[in-house]
Amino acid sequence: MNNNDPILNELAQAGQVSPVSPLLQTLDKYRIATNTVVPDEEFLFRMFGRPCFPRRDLTTVTGVEKCGKTFFSSMLMACCAERQVLALERIREEPLKVMWYDTEQSRQSTKGILTGRVAKLVKGDFPEGNFLVFNVRSCGYQKRLDMLLEGINVYCPDMVIIDNVSDLLSNINDSDESQKLIEQLMQVATLKECNIVAVIHLNRSGDKRNLRGWLGTELLHKSFDVYNCEQLLSSDVFSVEQTLSRKYHIPENLYYRISDEGLPVISSKPDVQGHDEQGRFTSNRPEAYQVSTEKTDTFNQSYIIRHQDNARTPWEWNLRKLFDDAMEGRAMMAPDDLQDAVMRLARIKAAKYYDKVYRLAVDRRIVQSTLNVNGRVVVIPLPA
Repeated sequence: MNNNDPILNELAQAGQVSPVSPLLQTLDKYRIATNTVVPDEEFLFRMFGRPCFPRRDLTTVTGVEKCGKTFFSSMLMACCAERQVLALERIREEPLKVMWYDTEQSRQSTKGILTGRVAKLVKGDFPEGNFLVFNVRSCGYQKRLDMLLEGINVYCPDMVIIDNVSDLLSNINDSDESQKLIEQLMQVATLKECNIVAVIHLNRSGDKRNLRGWLGTELLHKSFDVYNCEQLLSSDVFSVEQTLSRKYHIPENLYYRISDEGLPVISSKPDVQGHDEQGRFTSNRPEAYQVSTEKTDTFNQSYIIRHQDNARTPWEWNLRKLFDDAMEGRAMMAPDDLQDAVMRLARIKAAKYYDKVYRLAVDRRIVQSTLNVNGRVVVIPLPA
């Protein structure tokens, strides 16, 4: 008997004499042990210094109609060739091969985006061979899916952008059809070691976690990370927010405007007041302050400002003092080092809550992300 075969050993110890079934032998191939060799986790990009868009996995880009989903996708494509596009940074030195599978727009629109936007974001000669762009709007859903899977298998791209993934199904509310599609995409992403970006609309409610149809529900459950695209109310500013991640949460939103040349230009968050679903004005009180007064007692009180006569906002963070102390006079700091310092000083225990505090500090122009001379994302303090 093979003493290294865990299934045979377990059956022998249990007094079993019948042979192991073929199905159980197949199952054993998928067993993970402490000495199992698996490839390292690999990401294609960093966004504000945090790894994102992993190989062998799915990413979802969502938003309501005309909110910048395709524009963000064009930035991803350009970053496959250009090392840095706004807050996106390609991790590998060599360019990546990207496949854009357009199911929605006309052939003229697809070419216009490729030549008038993506190519212009890439400095120098455009690496045509690294861009596999297909417009399949005129095809039926089954043919679209079959050609997509064949294209990934043959061309072996590093990143695949499907805009819009709903057009690979006959009915996005069919649970069996949706589950089968997601399984196929996960399998090909794993086997071909690529990242697959599935673009899908939000439901009309605008809820950032309410992706359209059963297909949207499956994507929300199976994607490694999810990004919501939005045009901010009463402004010309677009935002990209990571709303879900299994590992590396990005606390800072990407804000950009469209230049006269039709290209994205980095921007800051405009000072606008939000509305609820009924169109009523909502409070601008940030999430970082939406903690009960009692719970603030666990924070370092040196960084808490109390407002005894303000029932609506009884306290707030002294963000300027907190981040100044954390940076200790340094001109720049790595995002992870800054997080460790702020959490230690303020006695913040949850990384997700730190993300809210950091985002508020960015919105208040206390700190901002930028690139250092080596092209890495760092955080710098801004003058009062």
